[in-house]
Amino acid sequence: MPIRDRRDRVIGYQLSAFPRDVARDGGRGLADPDEESRQTVEMVGALTRLAARSLVVPVTPALVRDGAITRFASSDAVWLIATESLDDALTRRAVDRLLGAGFNFALDGYPEGDPLPTTLIGSTVVLDALRLTPEVLDTRIRALLEAGLRPLVRGVEERVTRHRVLAAGAAHFGGRLLARGAGTPVDRTTEDSVVRALAMLAAFADGRPPDAAFDAFVRDDTHLAASLLKAMSSAALGVRGPRSVAHAMTMLGRDAIMDRLVVVTARLIGEAGHDPELAFIALRRARTMERVGGALDNAPHPRARVVAGLLSVLEFALGAPAPILADRLGLPPLLHDVLLERQHGLGQLVDVLDAMEYGWWDDVVARSARIGLAPAVINDAWLSAWRAARDELGLGRMDLA
Repeated sequence: MPIRDRRDRVIGYQLSAFPRDVARDGGRGLADPDEESRQTVEMVGALTRLAARSLVVPVTPALVRDGAITRFASSDAVWLIATESLDDALTRRAVDRLLGAGFNFALDGYPEGDPLPTTLIGSTVVLDALRLTPEVLDTRIRALLEAGLRPLVRGVEERVTRHRVLAAGAAHFGGRLLARGAGTPVDRTTEDSVVRALAMLAAFADGRPPDAAFDAFVRDDTHLAASLLKAMSSAALGVRGPRSVAHAMTMLGRDAIMDRLVVVTARLIGEAGHDPELAFIALRRARTMERVGGALDNAPHPRARVVAGLLSVLEFALGAPAPILADRLGLPPLLHDVLLERQHGLGQLVDVLDAMEYGWWDDVVARSARIGLAPAVINDAWLSAWRAARDELGLGRMDLA
């Protein structure tokens, strides 16, 4: 789950792990907390390299005491431990020892027990907006700031909540994607190019080869043509960069240009929403759908699967309700379903991605079963798509900021 600062930039991610016991019993039980935490810790090395951001990693007191995290001393991780666990003397001594060795800790929950060790002054304290009334949340944010601590509010799933926590002084928050607000400046040129690009991709989503209509579309949208040309010039094509999109079509063919259009559209989605993370999420979802969607019954063409991934974040970027977007795009029925009802396999797969990216593990189990795919298969495709999306967008460590 992305963690954002006051300027809405992604500065890190908070992790949670899919509990294996939940997968085994169909979502009726919970994994042992220590085992679940161990699963998460095992992912830290790989995910630190993959995310290229600081990770907030939940960890149980038992793993802190037995030294399970010590082999990740070089990882860019902040270890999140329940605040109340510091009431245990052994856990407190283990945390103090690790702090002295250079490990960073954050506290999960408002400190209501014994006074915190002085070594933790300035640390992050995580509050859950979904578990506190607005008034209590405001009070606790201000109290933490006065005590020299840094509140991080998770569960921020509405713009009014985001406004409240920032007004109270919280510097960081996390939660579901939020639609672009009315106060965000609108770049109509970019927005129109996004709509035209998605409409064109959707028009060929059944696998038909691009024809002259595609050529005219690219030629007539100068903003999109410039974006395509820039993307192709920066790619390692093994040839001298194309002089124009028409030249690129001659060299590479329409299919190659259409595939590049997927990447360019993802980038434009981020620009339209003034959020580079949206570009990354859109392309990661597109590539996940492309990889795993072939296992669906009556599997749609890969191009349809890619477009479905892009569409799944469009309302957040453009700040418009899905029904309005569906009408504006003139989508074929399969993709219309992705934006609205999600009754068919492609839309249901997007539902699984929603649940997975928000850590709704019981929903992951139920929604995966509905389409007949194992959560592990979707997870593997998602991680592979994460790497591919970073490479295709050319993202370095700070490019998502």
